[in-house]
Amino acid sequence: MIFSNALYRLVFISFSLLLSACATLSQSPSQAPTLVEQQQSRINNLGMQQDVVADASYALMVAEIALHRGDTELAIKHYLDVVRTQDNPDIAERAVWVAAYGKDLEAAVEAAERWIELDPKRVEARQVIAMILIRQDKAEEAFAYLDDLIRSSDLEDEKLFPPLLGLLAREKNTDTTLAVTQRLANNHPERTYAQYLHGILAAQNGRAQEALEYLDRSLALGEIEGVHAARAKILLRLGRSGEAVLSLQKAVENKPEDQGLRLTYARLLVDIKEYEKARVEFEKLHQASPDDVELLYTLGLLSLESQRLDDAEKYMMMLVRLNQREGEAQYYLGRIYENKKQYDVAIDWYQQVHVGDYKFDAQLRVADMLGISGRTDEAIEHLDGMLKGSQSDGSLVRIYIAKGELLRVARRYEQALGVFNTALDIVPGNSDLLYARALVAEKLGRIDMLESDIKTILKTEPDNAHALNALGFTLADQTERYEEAYDYLKRAIEIMPDDAAVIDSWGWIHYRIGDYEKAISLLRKALSRFDDVEIAAHLGEVLWVSGRHKEAQVIWQKALKKSPDDPVLQKVMQRFVP
Repeated sequence: MIFSNALYRLVFISFSLLLSACATLSQSPSQAPTLVEQQQSRINNLGMQQDVVADASYALMVAEIALHRGDTELAIKHYLDVVRTQDNPDIAERAVWVAAYGKDLEAAVEAAERWIELDPKRVEARQVIAMILIRQDKAEEAFAYLDDLIRSSDLEDEKLFPPLLGLLAREKNTDTTLAVTQRLANNHPERTYAQYLHGILAAQNGRAQEALEYLDRSLALGEIEGVHAARAKILLRLGRSGEAVLSLQKAVENKPEDQGLRLTYARLLVDIKEYEKARVEFEKLHQASPDDVELLYTLGLLSLESQRLDDAEKYMMMLVRLNQREGEAQYYLGRIYENKKQYDVAIDWYQQVHVGDYKFDAQLRVADMLGISGRTDEAIEHLDGMLKGSQSDGSLVRIYIAKGELLRVARRYEQALGVFNTALDIVPGNSDLLYARALVAEKLGRIDMLESDIKTILKTEPDNAHALNALGFTLADQTERYEEAYDYLKRAIEIMPDDAAVIDSWGWIHYRIGDYEKAISLLRKALSRFDDVEIAAHLGEVLWVSGRHKEAQVIWQKALKKSPDDPVLQKVMQRFVP
């Protein structure tokens, strides 16, 4: 028969494990034999060796085949048979892991003890026994075993502890593991790594305060690579972001040449949205490694986020010239020129993007740029071209929403409604499409359609704050169903208390029910969070009705300079200003 690939590999494993065994088999007796006896002895020993090797090789092959077929019990039996007769530490090590995999802890201990006997300098063998004891919930024995290992080992701590951390970090018996490592840390208060070991494992298992205590103990004794990053993560988990930043900042100041530490600090600043500070740190990293592609990319993104558009352009152009992350760089160059309001240049960059999700989003943004430039029909034609390709439902929804929004912004509401009706025939019940259609329906005075669409969304998404806000505001603004509007908006503000649009609506319902001071307070808060012309129109109206005409006019005039053609603002001012 012809061996399958899997069986061939098993035979090869067996053969490889036995290669070194031949050299360690028993030699001829120590007494000096005659020449004939020597020759006969060689023949006899060769035959014995061949028999032993053949038996062991067969046993290993059977073990590996059994393991391959899921019969771990048979695999363990044959591995132990070989371990007992062969002086090969590699086979013993393999037997340990096979037994551990099969959850035969007694067999694993036997194999590990044989491993130690054959290779006493391999500290991992002794650590494995401790791990097995932990799995057996024998905390006292595991502690004693590891404590003795720590005291007796000739290895330096930076070589002794990391393999142990790697083993214990995978253990599921966390209570016993932590009980052992805490005793080790307390029993060796002078050893930096002992404190670090328990601190890291405590952090991994959700004991943040305890982890911080032991990592601080380790730092008081010395610095281990990664300790500052670990400590910062714990502080963030405890809600102490300021301390986390300060901790890493001091560490970087003490070791300014440590690029790994500075990178950790920079990433933390990104995580807490301190983008400008992060950009400064990434710039220092870039100066040390000017050709590092990831640093260039990150600097480009951070510069864009900080509106340092020229810097962002510089970094992204470097990536394009290097032919590295080219698609993403082209996409973000489009975003950069979009922010510069150079829409034709932005379109040129977006059209060059040919990378996965970036390509699709870039094509949508081309339509946006055309729409912003007043080329609505061209934008619609571009989106219709996208619809002709093979698209998932998710992509179709995004294209139809982009198309409908272009028409809504252009105040071509009937056409926008037709687009959303078509889309809902293709993807019925989609919440995003229903919401978009509801906004158009409101512009057409179709409150019945808006209410129906929003309530359909709320049936499956009762906590959709945007839907609650849209329905509540419309009822407050265009009907006298104030009680219903209040209830919807109260739910919305509870879900999104910091959203400017929701705060604006919450202020508007208070105006409609006659609570002007509350309304003014809320509308000022909304405007401070988002300088939007519609919010300004609302605030001005409430101020005017409250008799504060000068304040209202100041608010309106400021908004008018920003958006002189806004229909909401124009309508409000025509109602009140003579």
